[in-house]
Amino acid sequence: MKKQMSSKLAIITVAVLALALIGRAQSPRPTLADASPYVTEMNGGKPVDCTATKVKINFGSGRGEGYCQAVLADLIKSWEDGDDVVKQDVLIPADKMPTAPPAAYELKGDKLGSSMAEYLQNHHDDCVSRHATAPEVHHSAWSGNTLQNAGGQHVNAFHFACQNLGRVTLATANMDWEQLEFSQQRLYLIAYYFKHDSFELIQAAFINKFGSPTSTTEIVAKNLMGAQLPRATLTWKNGVTTIELSEMSGDDLTKSQVVLVLDDVYEAVSQRHGGEVVKAVQKDM
Repeated sequence: MKKQMSSKLAIITVAVLALALIGRAQSPRPTLADASPYVTEMNGGKPVDCTATKVKINFGSGRGEGYCQAVLADLIKSWEDGDDVVKQDVLIPADKMPTAPPAAYELKGDKLGSSMAEYLQNHHDDCVSRHATAPEVHHSAWSGNTLQNAGGQHVNAFHFACQNLGRVTLATANMDWEQLEFSQQRLYLIAYYFKHDSFELIQAAFINKFGSPTSTTEIVAKNLMGAQLPRATLTWKNGVTTIELSEMSGDDLTKSQVVLVLDDVYEAVSQRHGGEVVKAVQKDM
């Protein structure tokens, strides 16, 4: 049983590593030869030939052929998904990225449309810097191979998202958490979620910074006791970016939120994710 569990964990680790290291452009369908470098790294750098009849490895408890097939499956999936991005884990310098639209909204020094490289210059130890660290295999004579930074994401992913929890403030109010989202290294979404008690303070701060909202809507919601409570949503638009400050977050009357988005990129990411949901539904019909 222990051997089986160890083998499964090792295969999962190889799969994660393969996804993290995939960075070749769209080309011919991957083969076992393409899997060899990834399994070699898991093997402490000792060369592994995945095309051999019997694959020799120095890690895990399973057969080397199984690890090669697991990596190949991930390479093929990435190839079939049309991942054309080269060097997905390489951060592009800020001066090589498109500049943020001049009119784009900015909050706490972070401007929608700016590059991840520029963002990281100002944020050295938040969720973006942690999740943008590429997974690495470390070899130890005592513990063997270990995969570090396994929770990382491709910095050039079409959808890169993370949350900052605790000690996050906005207009001096404590936030429950901050959400940040990038698409191919462009910051396109900033969101804060907070207790409703802070809504009036946040509302006043946003009106002071961005002027009167473009539009305001109001609904009447009911709490568990049946009491009717008005909840407002304020929206700012300038043609390239949008701010939506909502007095109610989802169906929770005790929470509020504010979301800032770069319109065109937000729409593209939303459409792609919506399309993926539709495909998943169709496959199950």
